[in-house]
Amino acid sequence: MYDAAKLEAERRAVEKAIDRWLPGPDDYPEKIHEAIRYSVTGGGKRLRPIMALAATRALGLDEQSIIRCACAIEYVHCCSLVLDDLPSMDDARLRRGRATTHRVFGVATAILAADALLMHAFRLVADNGVTVGADGEAMAAAVRDLATAVGSYGMVGGQHVDLETASGGPIDAETLEYIQTRKTGSLFAVAATIGGTLLGAPPPSLDTLRGYAMKLGFGYQIADDILDAVGDERVVGKDVGKDQGKASFVTLHGVDAARKAASELLSAADRSLDELEGDVSLLRAIVAHCLDRGE
Repeated sequence: MYDAAKLEAERRAVEKAIDRWLPGPDDYPEKIHEAIRYSVTGGGKRLRPIMALAATRALGLDEQSIIRCACAIEYVHCCSLVLDDLPSMDDARLRRGRATTHRVFGVATAILAADALLMHAFRLVADNGVTVGADGEAMAAAVRDLATAVGSYGMVGGQHVDLETASGGPIDAETLEYIQTRKTGSLFAVAATIGGTLLGAPPPSLDTLRGYAMKLGFGYQIADDILDAVGDERVVGKDVGKDQGKASFVTLHGVDAARKAASELLSAADRSLDELEGDVSLLRAIVAHCLDRGE
């Protein structure tokens, strides 16, 4: 079991910051801002912003100094969820226990809300660079890493290949790994490194955090496949059974093999933290949460 109370305390703290930099509900034009807020404030574990803060702490740096970057990561994640749920993508009914954004506000407004969230995220990263006095090279690297994680070499690329292979019959394990590491691992990796990048942490430490996050992201996605196959919609808070018609780690290897693979990846992520000298307790708690999730 994982320390649920520890992660919950971090989640509550992050929630306040996430809301702080969102547009106000009465800001004109009200409808798009309502859709933006709906897309972000509907709950969630907030693992990515928590990871951003925890990784910065593990480097011995002030995690609160990069709180804007942590929120930016969550805005990007929520943007991706809105787009993934669209009728042209997964056509999902539920997200975080309530109706998806496009079912409440319409497809066009949902797309615009996702676009706006992405722009808000990059603005927050730029603002954060100013607040910590980052030099041009560090700020450019942080923006570059986030853009790469989101674009066709990251989340967009993973989602595209996922859609392309959804109705094309069986795929090989290598292609599946490409999909899952890009769709999930890419954003975890930038979450784990963006604070250190902005604050000038040494490259070897950032490489360690990146490796941790990629392993964790892959394991997390496999655990998600398991939940899709055997989870309860009322507990999971989103549609389940969506992957029955497309390739996933479960459909390719079976539930038992998926559980074993997730456990091995997450355990490897945990071991990689031994290379860091700072406080890695919260990063280990995230691993434990993911292990518990896939069981």
